Amino acid sequence: MTAKFIARLLPFAGLLCMNSAMALSPTCSLAAGENKVSWPSAANPTWEMCWVKPSQSSGPRGSGLELRNVHFRGVLVIKRAHSPMLFAEYRDAAGGNCYRDWKDEDSAIIAEPAVRNVLGTPVNFTAKTSCDVSNLPTTSYGACPFQQAGRTAADCTPVGGVAIENLPGNMGFRLTNQYTAGWYKYTARYEFQPNGNIDTKFGFGNSDGTYNNVTHWHQNYWRFDFDIEGASNDSINIDNAPQTTEFASVRGKSAISVSDSYAGFGYLVAPGANDNTYPANQSNRNFHTVDVIATLYKPTEYADRTNNMLSDCAMNSSVLANSENIDRKDVVLYYRASVRDSTANNWALPGGGFAPQDSMVCKTVGPTLQMAGTFPVPDGDFRFFKDGVE
Repeated sequence: MTAKFIARLLPFAGLLCMNSAMALSPTCSLAAGENKVSWPSAANPTWEMCWVKPSQSSGPRGSGLELRNVHFRGVLVIKRAHSPMLFAEYRDAAGGNCYRDWKDEDSAIIAEPAVRNVLGTPVNFTAKTSCDVSNLPTTSYGACPFQQAGRTAADCTPVGGVAIENLPGNMGFRLTNQYTAGWYKYTARYEFQPNGNIDTKFGFGNSDGTYNNVTHWHQNYWRFDFDIEGASNDSINIDNAPQTTEFASVRGKSAISVSDSYAGFGYLVAPGANDNTYPANQSNRNFHTVDVIATLYKPTEYADRTNNMLSDCAMNSSVLANSENIDRKDVVLYYRASVRDSTANNWALPGGGFAPQDSMVCKTVGPTLQMAGTFPVPDGDFRFFKDGVE
């Protein structure tokens, strides 16, 4: 039983036993560009949250599809989830160009009207982005409808549209969005499961073939401000050991999790199937040398810079993690994953030979946030929660 739960219960002590807590619901501000989604329904939600399209997202030049005030069964689990740092890095004989890409330029995707910006069930086709259709090594597909047979411009969302799709079998729902930076079209996707898990995916697509002939990397940094059962008393853990000071490191085989010191539950940040394929600093240019960054929460600190300089290739983790105390505080976790787009005979493999060309094949990365510990569960018609398991 948490101290914060008890504080909420005092007016109801005569009605409920003292191992319960009031269910909460987010309030979304249309003035701030926030849109509310409740699943499976507003009357009896398992998940509720606000979402913001890229052009209205937080941080220097935005942070893509952004989630705010994410509640699972009436309990706040994530205050904000987004991707405020995004890079494209090239390698050729001269070292190559590199860019700190922007994340606030909306783009259109293929999606049925029934799921455009509202929760619905797709009937004829599921949402598709440029990344979803790019599976040939040297072919690009332009803007929506991405040269897809049977699809026309009428099948495309308005620019900035988000597809919110019920998953088959009542197994949760999925948000899909895309944003543009020059010739790149980046996919942002979040899938919410009934058991409290959240699957994140980020896709790196090319719309016109630019830099098809140069091996390059894309680096995406998620920012998770978990705020589990409130902002205070959260811990970032390595192999279940709470960390007391900010840090920046590589993932290795360590388990990274975030938990509330009192509530007794949290999230394990489990790397996706492709997240460890391309390690930090594979290009040997020292632009991206860490995978995880743990920091103390600071208002409006969304990145290592307060602006988005296009030519600033390196992510400076020391700006974010500078040894401040994070023991049972309001904490933030940054998580990096990357992909490599290879051009034939342009990237030597350790065992000899060269990587095959796959520079236009879209690749996805992203962790699964797996609930860990004992989560409060529903209790009665009052929409209160009690500690324990169903």
